[in-house]
Amino acid sequence: MRIEDARRLHALADARYQARQQLFQSLLQRENVVRADLEKLDRQARSAEQSADGTMQSIGADVIWKTWLGKTRKSLNMQLALILAEKDQHMRQIKQAYGKVLATEEILKGLLSERNKTLRKAELDAAVEIAILDEKQQ
Repeated sequence: MRIEDARRLHALADARYQARQQLFQSLLQRENVVRADLEKLDRQARSAEQSADGTMQSIGADVIWKTWLGKTRKSLNMQLALILAEKDQHMRQIKQAYGKVLATEEILKGLLSERNKTLRKAELDAAVEIAILDEKQQ
């Protein structure tokens, strides 16, 4: 493999890794929004319990409130569960993408090291030849 090809391969692997990271960040933001909505719902439920009075019960509003609260909580928990499942899948994809970045880095380092060894050997051979020629000319 040529060094230019290895560089392109590494750039591609890194770009895919960065794209996966960005998708993961947006997923984390969605998770945070749903968690914040759940927390807000819990605060509203606690507040409603503390300020509950007899008039709410007498007109049946407390039953309607609790029904709405249960449905909303269930919906938010379902959204959160879906996001967490997607998050798990993304984590595996990110790990795999990062592994590819590390592998291409190693390939590139190996190729560069090999090229440097070849160049140093060529320079050493040239220096030895020059030294031999200088010695013959003297």
